[in-house]
Amino acid sequence: MLCFSTASSGVFRMLRRTGLRILRSPTHTFANCVQQRKIDEVVRVDQAGEVAAVRICKYQLFWTSPLDASVSVVKEILKDEVVHEKTMNDLAAKHSVRLTALDPFFHLGAFAMGTVTAFLGKEAMMCCHAAVEITIAKHYNDQLRELEALEPAERALKDDDAKAWKEIKDIVVQFRNEEEHHQHLGETNGADQAPAYPILYNGIRLACRMGVALAKKI
Repeated sequence: MLCFSTASSGVFRMLRRTGLRILRSPTHTFANCVQQRKIDEVVRVDQAGEVAAVRICKYQLFWTSPLDASVSVVKEILKDEVVHEKTMNDLAAKHSVRLTALDPFFHLGAFAMGTVTAFLGKEAMMCCHAAVEITIAKHYNDQLRELEALEPAERALKDDDAKAWKEIKDIVVQFRNEEEHHQHLGETNGADQAPAYPILYNGIRLACRMGVALAKKI
């Protein structure tokens, strides 16, 4: 009975916090179902990716000596990724987007990437960021092309919808540019000197592409 009561109290507190957040943040749904489906996909995938990026950085820092040369680079990347994660969480709440159901699996993947590369050393950590960021930057470019393909329909949107559509496009552009900077940080800090570089680099890229494809649907 005590366990049930404790669990119930925890659930109640979580629901109360969620409810207060919803009350403070008015939601927005696109009148055009095509636009809404596209925004659902964009925000769901990007939110999952940014959460994973934060976790990778945190696991790398957890296992790495504070004196290691990689720490300042990872902290710089993490600072941006935390902002990205919050922005995507806010967009998901604002547009009533269903988040991915695969978060536990993505969490495991982020743990593996962060932990393994931390134990392999600085160059492997930089290889991880170079591989992740080039994949995500290309993904953001794909999203921009898809959003631009819907521009004729976007011009027919009502004012609130048009403003929200532009906001999301601008965020994707900004995040794409910042991910390219993170890619550059990895590449200029020894990424190509990582152990088994081609295998590690391409394996991480493949995992990221698979994650994007799955998060679009699930």
